[in-house]
Amino acid sequence: MSFRALTIGDGDFSFSLALKRAYPDIHVTATTLIDNDEELYETYSNSKEIVKEFRQVWNETIIMGTDGTKIEESIHVASEEMKYDIILFNHPHLGDAVLQESEQKHAERHYILLSHYFHSAKKLLKQRGRIHVCLCGQQPTTWDLMKAAENSGLILSQQDITARPIENWLFDNDDERSMHPLGEVLKHYPTARKFRNGKLGSKHFLARYGYRHRRTGGERFGGNESEMNVQQSENFVFVVNQKGSRIDTVEQFECNICRLKFDCHEELSRHLKSPALPDIALGTFIHEKNDQSLPCKKKKEVSSLEPRDINDTNTIVTMKVTKDYDGKRIKWLSRQKDFPLSEYIKSKSQCKTALKMGRIYINGLCCMDDSRIVRENDVIDFVEEYQMVNERKLDGTEGSKEDAHEVNNEEANVKIVKKIPSKLDSGTFLTVALKPVGIRCVGNFSPYTLEMILKKQLESKESMENIFCQSISKLDTGCSGLCPVIVSSGKLGDLSLKSVKVSYSFTVLVHGNVPKAWKNGVYCSIPKNGVRKWKRLKTEEEMNAVDSNDEPDRFEVMSDELDLADALFITFSDNFQVLEGDENTMISTLTVKSSHDDGRIASVISFLLRKLGFPVVNDRFCKRELSLLPRRMKNILKQKICIECNHVNVEYEGTNHSIEIEPHRRTQCSFWREIMYK
Repeated sequence: MSFRALTIGDGDFSFSLALKRAYPDIHVTATTLIDNDEELYETYSNSKEIVKEFRQVWNETIIMGTDGTKIEESIHVASEEMKYDIILFNHPHLGDAVLQESEQKHAERHYILLSHYFHSAKKLLKQRGRIHVCLCGQQPTTWDLMKAAENSGLILSQQDITARPIENWLFDNDDERSMHPLGEVLKHYPTARKFRNGKLGSKHFLARYGYRHRRTGGERFGGNESEMNVQQSENFVFVVNQKGSRIDTVEQFECNICRLKFDCHEELSRHLKSPALPDIALGTFIHEKNDQSLPCKKKKEVSSLEPRDINDTNTIVTMKVTKDYDGKRIKWLSRQKDFPLSEYIKSKSQCKTALKMGRIYINGLCCMDDSRIVRENDVIDFVEEYQMVNERKLDGTEGSKEDAHEVNNEEANVKIVKKIPSKLDSGTFLTVALKPVGIRCVGNFSPYTLEMILKKQLESKESMENIFCQSISKLDTGCSGLCPVIVSSGKLGDLSLKSVKVSYSFTVLVHGNVPKAWKNGVYCSIPKNGVRKWKRLKTEEEMNAVDSNDEPDRFEVMSDELDLADALFITFSDNFQVLEGDENTMISTLTVKSSHDDGRIASVISFLLRKLGFPVVNDRFCKRELSLLPRRMKNILKQKICIECNHVNVEYEGTNHSIEIEPHRRTQCSFWREIMYK
């Protein structure tokens, strides 16, 4: 009697083909819910070659339009010999349409799928036949795999990871294993490396024979991750319990397979007719072109420059390696406080950038390797950055675009919105700049801080020389928005900087349905003991001290007016219910004003809104709230936190100046309303 295997829901049929290649002596019947070949080829572009080989080379059967919960309706077996030794279902998944609505409903939906799959597959088994299912991560627990099997009178026989040889569980005994030796791996069998090396979560034994796990939507999936990650994948093999299934009394309007209860006979009938269909079959699967999102781009590394002769450079500092640092690597040495180079290089990434830009020389030769080991008495030179844009070469000719060093994208995105000249000093003025995400406001340790970028722009474009740029605000690196900066011919003292008063206005998108009472505005006090208190561990003295002004566990809003130097003024603007019928999927747009100026004001706002129960969308401390949003929103949001400083009111030399820009679309409910209802 030949060994017969049946695969359920095999996407592009790569598993069925790989199984046949691995064991040429067995019979493999492949099935899919897709109705016809044309739709299959549209969903999986690689399936045409697979189907051709499976049918013509191996002479095996493919059955289209097979529902995994009603297998017997598509496959009719006339005798015991035509039944199957094993029925296999790899990664059953219906889609995430209800996951955003409720994780419990998502799990229940897949529990129903497993229950009805087991019940249906059991009808097509030989006397000693087995039923297989492959799941990943926490799915066996959250989807209640064992309960679903028990309801159909099955017990677990074997459990194994996908990387191990499948003969351990594919065949019932050693005699069967010896009868079906493993086939040779031909040169064209192995699939792409990412399906073989575990990059997508788990390795699979049949990947060497061409198996690759695909999404239900195949090429029609429009999200960022084109291939599904299946970490901790395991094979579960069940056999029929000879003691019989558990007999429980079935209540009225209760499904006798999955034990789901319904309100009426009509609902139960609809359930039994189609217990579990995937999103793509229900029409809720998103695959239109306007829903597609480009994959996240990798950060572009600074391109390496051709090494220059040290005589063609302007040296900033020269230092000699002492005996104490003999045998150390340059990337470690450059950051040591007692080594002169540490004044200019503060981190490993800055060292790597400096090396790529050809700014570090060792013994007169340009060093390009951050793992370079230095020796005692080595001479290290740190030189100025090589600029070819709009500059002349040493021979007097103009530098071409090909010679020019690529302008940093962040630098190009810094824009001056307004310049306010000083009435007291002709060489001083206030500028308000628009800072993008990813740039620090303060510091000269890097050419890519806001102060240094503005200095470079003003010196090159407006022919200004030897100027100082000093940021009034310390807007967070992860927040974009308007930043007032004093530009002068000399460094200003702290007293002059503090004389500039700034009031900030942020537009924020938050999770939750903000009370309508906030429409007129409410105040929230900022902790008195410093905004950075919750960002560090307490010292031993602080832990032992009793402080009545300690940070409260809860924060409250009030209508009584507070000083904005130590408070936030929050106004409700708009809200939007992303999914109907679920209050947890509400988002709201707020305007937050404050003149608090101890730095990191966006972090202060995020912290207080989080404590008030309305966390900022994409706040890294609120991943659970983000997971409730539809995939389309998350693909557009990516990693950007939805907060921006779009309005500042500056008091400069006795005059008030109001500067405002349009808020970013990701902070506006109106934008998301248009996207979701498009």
